[in-house]
Amino acid sequence: MTIKSTLKLSLVAMAVMSTAQAAGVGGDDLPPARPGQCFTKAFYPAKYATTTERVLATEATEKVQVIPAKYGWTTQKIKVSDGTQRTITVPATYKTVYERVLAVPATKTWRTSLRTNAPEASSTLMNAARSAGMPIDSAMPRTCFYECYAPAKYQKITEKVLASEASERVVAVPAKYRTVTKRILVSEGTEKLVTSPAQYKTVRERVLVSPARTEWKKTKCQDRGCNQSEVVCLVEIPPVYKTVTKKVVAKPAATRKVTTPPVYKTVQVQELVQPASSKTIPVPATYKTITKTQKVANGQYGWTNNPSSCAGAISTGYAAGDASGSAMGSGAGSANGAAGAGAGSRLSASARPTGNKICLTETPAKYNKVAKRVVATPARTKVVTTPPQYKTIRIKKLISPASERRIPVPATYKTVTKRRMVADGYAKWVQVVCKHNMSRVTISRVQTALKNAGYYHGPIDGVWGEASKAATRAYQKAKGLPVAGLSVATMQSLGL
Repeated sequence: MTIKSTLKLSLVAMAVMSTAQAAGVGGDDLPPARPGQCFTKAFYPAKYATTTERVLATEATEKVQVIPAKYGWTTQKIKVSDGTQRTITVPATYKTVYERVLAVPATKTWRTSLRTNAPEASSTLMNAARSAGMPIDSAMPRTCFYECYAPAKYQKITEKVLASEASERVVAVPAKYRTVTKRILVSEGTEKLVTSPAQYKTVRERVLVSPARTEWKKTKCQDRGCNQSEVVCLVEIPPVYKTVTKKVVAKPAATRKVTTPPVYKTVQVQELVQPASSKTIPVPATYKTITKTQKVANGQYGWTNNPSSCAGAISTGYAAGDASGSAMGSGAGSANGAAGAGAGSRLSASARPTGNKICLTETPAKYNKVAKRVVATPARTKVVTTPPQYKTIRIKKLISPASERRIPVPATYKTVTKRRMVADGYAKWVQVVCKHNMSRVTISRVQTALKNAGYYHGPIDGVWGEASKAATRAYQKAKGLPVAGLSVATMQSLGL
């Protein structure tokens, strides 16, 4: 039994559609149909025509050409001058002056002595002196403060004791400097007049290639009794633009004043990058079993501004052995029960200098002497008068004055291709193979026919999948058939 016979027999199984049902499916434009036939809307695309349009690429402009003046010579006896005057330019004179430029600023630094190359005082010493009430912040240069120590009182005991307590070693870190370059004006600039040619720039412009329009586009719908579900809808297509570039005048030809920049001299100056500092290195404690004198009163540290006497030095308030008592203090701390004097109290007469001191040193500023060339007398002019004179001379006459000629530069154009619609797309009902008639045998025959025609490359499996649908659409487009699933016209074209 052929496919045509199968299609005829399928009419018996189909329910008869009434006129009202036909109107509900597709409206009044449905073609006359018999029971068992299926239809779908096929889309016929719009037709377009390609046109070209000439658009402006570069605006018309002009360029300036300078025509020099022309002169001619003639000989005649004339009165040269009636007591003419001549202006003579007297150039400016210059002189060299010297200017002091700060190279290194003055600094104040607390050091371990008044020597300018002495190490800087550690923060531990500074804090200890400040806690004793020394006027650190208001001190004048060359002021020194001295650390004193009043020894502790002991009694004899035998036990394992600290041989040398943990301490710190202060290491000075020198300051770091860098050399920078400074520019000093040594000669002022000049001016002159020059001709500047016209300048151009490239701009981009959007050109309408295809206006907005409406087209019938295929979309999806629910299964309505046929073997595929494509319908068409009227959609809006936005306009299409093309961006073109053109050259326009950015700045017309003109004359401009050119300034010669001033002349500067480069001077090397040393600047402080990182000030001198100090760092402490911890020294661990050691122990041994000895007979020692037990402390009954802590030693005390204090500070004074009198280098010859520690009696009456002001206490820091820390006993010897406290973490913040002194940079060089040693001995048992307050843990052994011995008490120390409070901050601000005076040390006993047994106090002696520890050798630690801080001194405020001042490093004067350093200056460089820089030579600078300045105007001594400005440039001027003077008038020299000459008596009347008669003689035969050659006279240079002006034939034509200097002028300028503006040469027009024509605009340039480029061709832009545009696409416009000449015929609207439309949709039309076409007959298709109904879903219940799409048996595996029928689909296999369609696949075989499409494969023989060179459009289907999948297996002959009787399954109406995406490969079979795509091959059918490609065949319909190539043969000029409406793209509407497996239509009867397609079956007839395939010889089925």
